[in-house]
Formats: sequence, C-alpha cells, structure tokens
Amino acid sequence: MQHILITGGSGLLGRAITAQLHALGYRVAWMSRRIRPAGNSKDLALPDKVFLWNPESGHLDPEALSWSDVIIHLAGEGIADKRWTPSRKKIIIESRTKTTELLVSAMRALPQKKHLVIAASAIGFYGPSEKLLLESDPTGNGFLAYSVNEWEKATANFEDVALRAVTFRIGIVLSKNGGAYPQLLQTAMIRVLPFLGNGKQMYPWIHVDDVVDMVLFAISHPVSGTFNAVSPNPVTQAAIMNTYGDVTSGWYLKIPVPKFIIRLLLGEMADMVLLTQMVSAEKIITAGYKFKFPDINAAIRDLEKK
Repeated sequence: MQHILITGGSGLLGRAITAQLHALGYRVAWMSRRIRPAGNSKDLALPDKVFLWNPESGHLDPEALSWSDVIIHLAGEGIADKRWTPSRKKIIIESRTKTTELLVSAMRALPQKKHLVIAASAIGFYGPSEKLLLESDPTGNGFLAYSVNEWEKATANFEDVALRAVTFRIGIVLSKNGGAYPQLLQTAMIRVLPFLGNGKQMYPWIHVDDVVDMVLFAISHPVSGTFNAVSPNPVTQAAIMNTYGDVTSGWYLKIPVPKFIIRLLLGEMADMVLLTQMVSAEKIITAGYKFKFPDINAAIRDLEKK
C-alpha cells in the first residue's frame, strides 16, 4: 500500500483528493503548521497522520519523507482570498516557493530518491490569450503569470530529487464545496446571474472530480512533466451562467457587470475573472486520461445533483 503525503491538504483539492485516496485504500498524511484531527474513519477527507512543518523557520518533520512514497504538493495561500496589495503578493508567491524549497531541500538530503511528486500549478502561468495554449508556450504578462512562473521555477527542482515529477496547471475548478463556482453563483439565490464584463471571456474550467482523477492517473501511470488540467471544452463565463440557469430550470435575471465596476471592487484581482484563456487539454488526453466531465452541461448537472 502506498503512503501519500499531501501539503495543503485542508484546502478544497486536498480534502477531495484525501477522500478519494482513502476510498481506494491508500494511507494519507498531511503536512501542517499545527496539530490537526487525524485518523477519523467517519470523515474520509481527514488524514490518517499529520506531520508538522514550518516553512518560515525551515522545519520539516523528517519522518514525513521516510513514511511517504508519493508527495502531492498543493500548499499555497489562496490567490483570491484578499486584494493584491504589495505585501499580499509577496505572501502569495512565498507561500508557494518557500514550501517548495523546504521540500526540495529535505528530499535532497535523503540517501536515495524514493518519491513520486505531483505538484500543483495554475493556468495563470499563460496570462491572457485568445490562441490555444499548449504546455510548451511561454509564460505571459501580469501578476498571475509572474507568480505562477516563480512557483514553477521552484517546483522544477523536484525533477532533480524525485524518482518522477508531474506538474498540473490547474484551471478554474468547479466544485460545490468552494472555489470559483459558489463565488460565481452567490447571487443565484436572489434569482440573479451576473455576466462579468461582457461575459465573453473564455474560462478554462475543470470539474473537481477530474482534478482528483488526474492525480490518481499520475500515481498509477508512468507520466512525467507538465500537463494542463482543464476540460477539453472551455466555455465563456456567460455560458457557465446560462448553463446553470438551464440545468436548474429556474427564472433568473441576467445582469452584466461592467468591467470598471469589477476593477473598482477587486483592483488588480479583476484579472482573474476578466481575462480570457484558451487552454489545451490535448497532452493529458494523449497520455491516456479520459475525462469524467468533458462538457459544461454534464459538469453542472453533476454538481447540482449533489
């Protein structure tokens, strides 16, 4: 039985991955800055073990690496949690780079390579673009692209210290339990669906179950390198709103929210909801991955039945 160590385990993806790994019989541990509940068989989203680390001070419990066979590296401050002040930008970047540097340093000190490492990244790497973006394309402009590029410079070092390393550039994750989906639909309860700007910006989305399954695919298949974790069928922001309305069979007032209002409310963070991206899923499909939810209608129907 493989032992899986997850950083950032308490987040949306970490809990979803933990639950599915447990359902398949894996043992799962989290890296954490504090003691957390563990070993609760009633909640599959909780780990079997918790190991302590402190990236700021450089502490990492060495037993975490000796115990584990696979490391799933998800740690990082939420990029949409607060406005992007200069100090917040620094926290966003360092929460990713410093945790990565600590893991790489600890792995380099091992007597031999023993781990598969699966690292999270983000499609923000590419910046805005209307052309189809491949994993081989260069990074783009703006803070999102800069921060993800710095993140990937750090995670690239896993290739030197791991038996195998995989990086997933994750798109807009659709889940009822957090992330972008509830934020986009927070006015649906008052029968209002917002179109952000003109709503025509392309969103490279992915159902949370497909993110989880891609991680499992990387564990069980000999793939390596960088893959876009996005649906093969990106849609506009307006299409997501319209599909939600169709799936829930309700009457909604559809209101455009002008770009200048979004920028007043969010500042530079408005780039997250206003930029358009066309991101290819061809590489992961060619590697053999089969999407559970390749189209937006099936994805939202699944989310709304849960």
